[in-house]
Amino acid sequence: MATFSPDRPIGPERFYSAMTPQLAARLRQMWSARGHDLDRIWGECIRGLPGFRPLPPGMPEADSRAHDGLCLFDQALIWIISLNRAAEAGSRVAGLRLSGPQLCALHLLSGRLIETVSALRLLVLSELSVPALQLARSVSEDVDMLLALLLRPRLAQQFVACRTADEANDFWRRHIAGGRAFRLVAEKLYSIGLDYSDQSEYGQWRREVLTLLGSAVHSSPLGRRGQGKDTAWPANPVACDCLDFVTHRLHELCAWAHLLESGLGEDLACIAERAPSDSALLAFAAGSRDILLDQMRWTMAGQGGTTATAPPRPLSGGQVVH
Repeated sequence: MATFSPDRPIGPERFYSAMTPQLAARLRQMWSARGHDLDRIWGECIRGLPGFRPLPPGMPEADSRAHDGLCLFDQALIWIISLNRAAEAGSRVAGLRLSGPQLCALHLLSGRLIETVSALRLLVLSELSVPALQLARSVSEDVDMLLALLLRPRLAQQFVACRTADEANDFWRRHIAGGRAFRLVAEKLYSIGLDYSDQSEYGQWRREVLTLLGSAVHSSPLGRRGQGKDTAWPANPVACDCLDFVTHRLHELCAWAHLLESGLGEDLACIAERAPSDSALLAFAAGSRDILLDQMRWTMAGQGGTTATAPPRPLSGGQVVH
């Protein structure tokens, strides 16, 4: 296995050694066209993750899809890290469209997402795909919750006012559980012509995936027989699909947060404008929307998605989830 010296810079092309040349070139093009330093920000965000280490060696022909998927997963994680940094800085900026409680909620939930997504990444790369699936469900719920709080300032106010576990559980039960947060977001999307309702193709895909993810929470003998080293990432399709699903949900968070007219885009630009000149992450938070949307289109095209509301391909069979 390759080793990376702590003081030696490495770029994405070296880390994701089997990444397709097309994706590598696209990354460089999209980042440089918007004035962002890919190597610097990638090194700050991804190399600084807990448990960072080189990827296992393998056959490039077999690993290209997995390395592409991990690269795009990490790109989405970088965006969440930049969003968290911007939300923190925004608390010191006056005149933003988002309310104080919304900025506080954005900072808290994006921080939780960073921790959860980082842990999921480490589990997948450590041959622990079942616990990773459990975290994937948590990520999906937090994405829905964050979008709902961006839409409803009063809901964000109630969220940040929670001071005890009982209050937090009561808030979750009343406003988030049972798909309540997602339905609120879906209604807003429907009002601008995008059908993500329970009856849509996307809604059916979402139910199926969340059922599979939920099944990973409950102990079962199914799928436990015959597991060995050949089930590790990148050979394990469930591990790859888990990363792909989380990437898709983070892409949706970026796309929908800007589409729902919450004021997030304008506020991120304002925060970056008033930030110190060396705040590369704040500038990335403000100027990365098109990069993430381009990557979302890339993943959807690679998985056969053809329309704005077409779901990605389903997770691998439920038997291997348990």
